[in-house]
Amino acid sequence: MGYTLQGFIGPAPVLKTLGIRFRTAKVVSLSGELALVALDDALQDEINQDSDQLIEPWDIFTEKIESAGRELSRHGIVAYVEADYFGGTGDQSCVVWEKGQELLRETRSAKAINHALKLLGVVCSEDAVDEFDTVHLGRHRSVESWAEDQEHARPTLQISPVRENQERLAEAADYFWSRWGDESTFDFYRDCMERSCDTDADLPRFYLLTEGEKGSIAGGYALLRSDLNSRQDLCPWLACLYVEPRWRSLRLGSMLLDHAAGEAQAKGYDSLYLCTDLEGYYERYGWSCIGKGYGIDGAETKIYRLRPVKNGIQ
Repeated sequence: MGYTLQGFIGPAPVLKTLGIRFRTAKVVSLSGELALVALDDALQDEINQDSDQLIEPWDIFTEKIESAGRELSRHGIVAYVEADYFGGTGDQSCVVWEKGQELLRETRSAKAINHALKLLGVVCSEDAVDEFDTVHLGRHRSVESWAEDQEHARPTLQISPVRENQERLAEAADYFWSRWGDESTFDFYRDCMERSCDTDADLPRFYLLTEGEKGSIAGGYALLRSDLNSRQDLCPWLACLYVEPRWRSLRLGSMLLDHAAGEAQAKGYDSLYLCTDLEGYYERYGWSCIGKGYGIDGAETKIYRLRPVKNGIQ
């Protein structure tokens, strides 16, 4: 009997972020907080995008899969593993990254996956043979079976326009208002979001970061024609950027910023603007302070620009 495995292993919240970039990613629980994303044919195709520069001596590990794993590790420690056995003969390989840095690379050995799991914090349980057995990696024997496991599936994070998910419109209006408004502004948020779903214009647009299509809201942002400040000569504006506290250790704010930049580019804009009082945050992601403006209450605010917008990043 054969056994084949190719995929990413890491904390479930970290692996869930793959869904923002790759719609075909499926997260399956292992044990504790660990989970697996199996690289079936659909996910391989989505990551490789018709370019499959295989890294020797791996089975399917390409330069783009390596890049995806390294980028994923910026949200938390993660491993990529391969195993191929038939009739009791075969081998394993692994790479482990954390914060974009490679911690371990081991190819064509007998215990590579155990070594990777140890770096991920797995301790062999008393009733298990090894770390591999501890996290139940023997539950399935093929990549396809892992990808089809509905019993242990966990929703991935995804970003979607409220306009395309209007059954959540009332929930979204309440969400944005509760994070950014006050008792006098609910109708403002509700009406703005309702209009955004009806208009043929490209703005405004509101976006939700959710666990799966119908899961809990983890954050969101908006693209607006005006952000209620004196710089009415500038457009469009990024506004209402928010990530729920329990998700803030995963750098989701940067992913929302990248998504917003990509959306602005897709709409034909070569710059994106925001106003804020924060110091040092947006500069990390390529934004530049271009001056100041004034809110309708007369308060001074800093104006930032991301330019040029290209493929979702500066």
